[in-house]
Parts: sequence; structure tokens; C-alpha cells
Amino acid sequence: MLETHKVNVLNRFDIGGCSRFVLIAGPCAIESEEMTMEVAAKLKEICQELNIHLIFKSSFDKANRSSVKSPRGLGMKRGLEILQRVKTELGLPIVTDVHETWQCAPVAEVADMLQIPAFLSRQTDLLVAAAQTGKIVNVKKGQFMAPWDMKNVIDKLRDSGNENILLCERGSSFGYNNLVVDMTGLVEMRSYGFPVVFDATHAVQKPGGQGTSTGGNREMVPYLMRAALAVGVDAVFAEVHPDPDHAFSDGPNQIYLSKIKEILEQAIAIDNITKGISAKSTVNSQQSTEKAKVITTEQRMKNIKLFLTDVDGVLTDAGMYYSEAGDELKKFNTHDGMGLQLIREKGIKTGIVTSENTKMVERRFNKLKLDYLYQGKREGGKLASVKEICEKEGISLSEVAYIGDDVNCFELLSNVGLAACPANALTAIKNIPGIIQMNKKGGEGCVREFIEMIIK
Repeated sequence: MLETHKVNVLNRFDIGGCSRFVLIAGPCAIESEEMTMEVAAKLKEICQELNIHLIFKSSFDKANRSSVKSPRGLGMKRGLEILQRVKTELGLPIVTDVHETWQCAPVAEVADMLQIPAFLSRQTDLLVAAAQTGKIVNVKKGQFMAPWDMKNVIDKLRDSGNENILLCERGSSFGYNNLVVDMTGLVEMRSYGFPVVFDATHAVQKPGGQGTSTGGNREMVPYLMRAALAVGVDAVFAEVHPDPDHAFSDGPNQIYLSKIKEILEQAIAIDNITKGISAKSTVNSQQSTEKAKVITTEQRMKNIKLFLTDVDGVLTDAGMYYSEAGDELKKFNTHDGMGLQLIREKGIKTGIVTSENTKMVERRFNKLKLDYLYQGKREGGKLASVKEICEKEGISLSEVAYIGDDVNCFELLSNVGLAACPANALTAIKNIPGIIQMNKKGGEGCVREFIEMIIK
């Protein structure tokens, strides 16, 4: 079987090559925070048990509904907040749809993969904007396109500087209100060297088949999924819902959450045969990989013995205020101060590590009665300072939590056990693998938010 280019996901796993398929799954639309978290947690539990890598998917807006009266989701702002919670609390990579060019940059601050809907797969400006975020781009082949038409899609993305490309098959129009899947098309698309995703639930759609909504036949999903895996796809896309018949959208083709484990067990059996994977060796190797490399966010939080924070852009809003006399002023958030007291009460040491060197930070440190203050630029940077603290405390970097926002924090954030950044941190910081992005900005309580996650 042809081995494709590998697309890496957050330095955790690859999509492509000839490895076990990756599951991209979640409810079609974000209907509520509670339901989204419920489905994400259950899918994570199932995938961990079956040793499948999971990318969580749900849409903040369903812009291509059959009827103007159909519900579309919670909108981008609220939807991204919920997806950020899934990412932060469950440690799952995120994918969601983008429909317009201006959405790509803000969505990329949360999502690890941007998805181009099938109806928009030829929209050059949208493809370019998605590619320029540097995130993985999953493009669904339009129902009106031939498999070889996706070569032009690849060229648009690559010319925009992005090689992290997935091609997704979701069926082709076959008469009115009907789709079919040409399995040879999967082979054709995979021949271009990029991983292919099979959208098992949209492939059984009947677009507009119910007049003002889309119909479908979820009973056919397992059959098509197994057929695609027999051909040799690299990932499977499936929309999963606790109660599909009452879903906002695509109810007739979404899989019951209670049925997904059984369907995936069958899928694994086919994947093993197609790719020549030994079921026993796969389980053993993946379990050892999980133990060696993937420690859950919850476990990392439990291990924390030292909490450290940056100042400018974290404890403050990054503004530089000057008095008439030329004195520099900083505005601190009292909620952050109380948070630092709360975490000290839990027996966790606290401190400030900052490149600046000012008396006002020293006064703030003394008022809060923290344990460590490292100011000014030192040889070896912030990481060397924190290693010095760790040596004094007799702990390792894996037991340190640090929140920072700018490039001078990059090395330290990349090495501590638990890294976080404010909502308005630089993109380079937000892209650090495994970093937790707060909902609040610097100076607006982001340190308190991070602390509450740890002590909760």
C-alpha cells in the first residue's frame, strides 16, 4: 500500500504513513457546553481504551443549512470558548469548520486543524487564508468534484506555504438528494501523497432530502467505514451525538454515542488487515507510547509543586504607564493576587520569573509573600533561573507550572510540566505543544484562572 506524507498533530502522533487510522469525531454542531463536554469525554475514554488517536470535532456555525429557520450553532465566540475548554481540560486536539476568510486567524488560535466544508473546497481565498495560519487543513472534496480535481486544491495550499494537508472524501452527488462513494476515488486522492480522510457520516446524507432539512441513513455508516478502511484511508471522520434524532443538524446520519465503540472495534479489525498491523503488537506499542509520552493534563496538574508567573502581559496588561515625573507604573489584578495566596495554602510554592527588573515588582512580591523572585536578564535565560529554583526545592521541571506570554518565555514554557498562556499571548507561544490557553487576557485574571484549574 502507498505510504503517504505524515502530518504531525501537536508532536503527539502522525496522520498518514501506514499507521493506525486516526479518528476525527464529535457532534455535528456545538449545541451546548454540557453536551459537548459529555461527548468529548466519552470519546476520549473509548479511544484510550481502543488505542486510537482522537481529534475532537464540532462546528460553532452550520452555515449551509437547508432552511433559513434551521438552528446553526452557538456562534464563533461562544463556540471557540467551549472548544478551548475541551482542549484545556481533556487535552484533545481540536478541529472545526471555517466558512469565511476572516474566521481563519481567530479560529486558528484555538483549533489545531481547520476544516474546509465541501461546498467551499474550490474557494481559493478561503484555502489560502486557512493555509497561512500554519495549521493542518482538512479539505472536504465537493460533492460536485472528481477525485483528481483535488490536485488543484493541494497546489493552492502548498503555494501558500502549507504542507499540512488532509483530503477528505464525503461522497459525490448521484441524482437528486443522493450521494454515492466511489472507493477508487480514495486511492486516486491518496496517490497525491497526502493522507486521506473518509467522512463516514456525511457519506450517507441525503442533502435536502427532508424538504427543509437533510436526510440520511446512519445504518449504512459502519459498512462504508469498513469499506474505506479496506481501501486504506488514514483517518475516519464521524459525527457522534447522544441523541441524534433531536440534534441541531445532520441528525439522520449522526452515530449514537452509545454505538460508536462497537463500530470502532470493527473498524480496527479491518485496518489491521489492510495495513498488516498486528493487533497485539499495536496495543502493546501504543500503550507504552501513551505511558511514555502522553500524560494527561489532569495528571500534570496533580504533580505540580511550584507555580511561577511572568509579569508584563500576564500579571499586568502589558501596558507601560508613566507619571509626570517619568516613573513607570504597572496595573496588577487583585484576583491574581488572591489566586497566588490560594495556591500557597495548598502547599505549592510560588514565585515570579521576569526579564524586567523593577522596584514595583519587588514590592508586589513582598506584599503577596511569595517564595521566589527572579528579576532581570540572566545567563541561560528564564529556564536557567527555574532550574536553579528546582535544585533548591529538590524537584524536577515536570513539577513546575509557568504562565507566560512572549518569546522570552518560549524556552521555559516548552520545558516545564504544565505551561499556560493568556488569551492574548503571541501566536508562537500559543502554538507550543501542550500549552494551555486561558480564556482571560493578561492583567484580567488569567493567573487566577490557571491557578483555579490546578487547585480544582
